[in-house]
Amino acid sequence: MTHNAPNLLPIGTQALSLRLVNSVDEFKSLQKNWDNLYDKCDKNSVFSSWDWVFTWWEVFKDQFERELFILCFYQGDMLVGIAPFQICKGRFPKSLLQGKTLQFIGNGEAYEDSIVSESQDFIVLPELEAEMVSLVSEYLVKHSHKWNFADFEFLLKDALILQCFDDDGKEYNKNNSQVARQKIEYGVRFSIPKMESYEEYQSKMGGRWRKMLGKKGRKLARDGEVRTESAETLDSIKPALIQLAEMNCYRWKEKTGSCIFDSSRFVEFHQKVMARLIPKNRAIIKTLYLDDNALASYYTFSDKGRIHYYQSGFYAKYANKYSPLFLLVCNEIGESIKNNQMFDFMFADDKNSYKKDQYCCEYESMYRLRWTSQPIRFSAYSSAKKIQNNVQHIKSKLAKLKNKN
Repeated sequence: MTHNAPNLLPIGTQALSLRLVNSVDEFKSLQKNWDNLYDKCDKNSVFSSWDWVFTWWEVFKDQFERELFILCFYQGDMLVGIAPFQICKGRFPKSLLQGKTLQFIGNGEAYEDSIVSESQDFIVLPELEAEMVSLVSEYLVKHSHKWNFADFEFLLKDALILQCFDDDGKEYNKNNSQVARQKIEYGVRFSIPKMESYEEYQSKMGGRWRKMLGKKGRKLARDGEVRTESAETLDSIKPALIQLAEMNCYRWKEKTGSCIFDSSRFVEFHQKVMARLIPKNRAIIKTLYLDDNALASYYTFSDKGRIHYYQSGFYAKYANKYSPLFLLVCNEIGESIKNNQMFDFMFADDKNSYKKDQYCCEYESMYRLRWTSQPIRFSAYSSAKKIQNNVQHIKSKLAKLKNKN
């Protein structure tokens, strides 16, 4: 069913109208207009593109009880703003504590399937950002009976959604119902600061890492033919992902006892999203070879002058001798500097991650935002989250011990 609420806000000689999209067919039909709007909005990343969020919905729509709740704003016949929401009723006991949870499409999958759709936000023409914030806030208060809780992860400091229900939020409260909000720092995003050249980048590295880069690179070059191959065709997706998974699982199973590529939904999502993004030059897997031997691979997304480093791995037998992943990533950082692109290492739990020193990164805080019209849910949620984190920690330790034995 489509709900139309025309003339919400006058702008110039026209007005904004609202369309609620809550069916898959309507969602699919948005592709062309969504893409056109996305291309005009430089602040948004690939994780807010139609390709990414529609693929996520295809894979995860039947995981838990989910409902599309996409708010589309039009100026005349032109789509000018999108709030890509869903409403999810997760598994027990989360469903009891949170009730119906409002989230961006692209977040809220089960822990073992974690996709990490980073820096999502409203997609809106720059000149309409303030109006979008006001209208979304007003609409969510008016329809607060449809959701009990809201949870948005991996937000950057300039995310528009952070402006909803701020200290002046009462102006949206036309029905005398409060929306409480909770904004917390939630990890960091690492990135390479702007450099004039790869030589400048190397000069900024710590002495240990700069020395290693030169030493390992020379050793690799002496031992055979070095080349980098790219999976940038549809036929190359599946074998490249299989090889990356093998490398990644070596790395992470030794550390944590588990590997994200063990998730069938995670693999399905990336096979599908790469099929959509590769023809647009927005996704690629690169593998470093010595003669015919694959040493390391990394998987990235690229758009709007940004490289998003998503996943990587390496084979154990070459790790100490060549540090192949380090060499591969440094080379790619050099390419991004040459092409005047931002190299984004994405979300990390700890600001003291190895990325800070090893790759000469700077970092910025990321945020998690929660809303509710029933503040008692915050207390219940916080208590349950502590228990969940402790259980997950124990599970990881047990899995690690099992793999060692």
